[in-house]
Amino acid sequence: MNPPVVPGNRPLTPQQKDGLAWVGRWGGRDVVLAIDLTESVGLNDPGRLHLRQIIEKTLTKGDTVHILPFAMTVRSSVVFDYQGSADIPKILEAVPMNAGTEQGTDIMCAELFVYRYLAQLNQDRLQNQQPIKNQSVIWITDAPLNLPQGQADQWIEVPNSVCGLADTPEAQERSQWFAALPMQQRSIQPGKFQLTVVDVPATVQEFCTPRPGGGEVCLVNAYLWEQLWWQILLVGVLGMLSLGGGLWLTARWVRQQIPWSVTVQVGDQEYRFALKHGQKIGVGGSVAGTFLVVPLPSMVAIATLERRDQTLVIHALESGVLTCDGQPIFGSITIPKHRGFVLLAYKDEIIRITL
Repeated sequence: MNPPVVPGNRPLTPQQKDGLAWVGRWGGRDVVLAIDLTESVGLNDPGRLHLRQIIEKTLTKGDTVHILPFAMTVRSSVVFDYQGSADIPKILEAVPMNAGTEQGTDIMCAELFVYRYLAQLNQDRLQNQQPIKNQSVIWITDAPLNLPQGQADQWIEVPNSVCGLADTPEAQERSQWFAALPMQQRSIQPGKFQLTVVDVPATVQEFCTPRPGGGEVCLVNAYLWEQLWWQILLVGVLGMLSLGGGLWLTARWVRQQIPWSVTVQVGDQEYRFALKHGQKIGVGGSVAGTFLVVPLPSMVAIATLERRDQTLVIHALESGVLTCDGQPIFGSITIPKHRGFVLLAYKDEIIRITL
């Protein structure tokens, strides 16, 4: 059995908070319906509508619903693991829609109970190496929430609440939970009560203990590694692949920007070009897309020479008439740079290309 949770002895670092938030993305939510049962609170029609909307429209598969009615004390919870719309009638049936007969609400002790209850759920998950959850409390009460410690008398129904008097252990723990849990709150007032939603991002309590011989043992980093090691590994592998791919593309781009020295010799005439990636040479005459031309005695355009990365593409404008090293060219052939040179023949004209 896991020990009762208390506020941690070490604040979480920003990196730990980010890691816990990532774990909380995959585990669904804890949704607590904290409903005041005193006679002064009764859900009117707008209140019932809002509560029904919360249950019908905001729950998603994987959420856990905790119904916690309270007045002077908090009753035992009713818990549902929400799997879909078929669970909605059962949840609505378990929610107390009508006011009870009790006359007082100890809201401060109810707050202590509920926030300790939420913290215990996630702390148990941490101890059991399970994914923690984002959490929300829906408070339905006419009592004031978040009264500072020592101001129990501000709530007339329980002015001597042990959880609101100054410096009692219960009041101090309640204040500590307010500080330890990163709460975000918003409210509406559909009747003589308030409906307040308090969201608590996925979090746990960090406890660090000195280790004999030096150092210390802490909970959160080990937990995060256990939950996220495969994601960290995947991100690392993808990062290395991205880095390697980026370096390869950069190196390829740099190679493409370095001009080649291409020499084309026709008879006793020699033509030298600094050819970049994508540039073309027209052989025999100007061809669309070429800015460089090697003239032939026949004055007939017979081919183009195009640099593509680390190769030279020879495209014959008429299939079978031009040969490369004695072999007819039908369409195009690709010559790698390391080939050094090739010989083209067109009728009685010999063309030597040196790379």
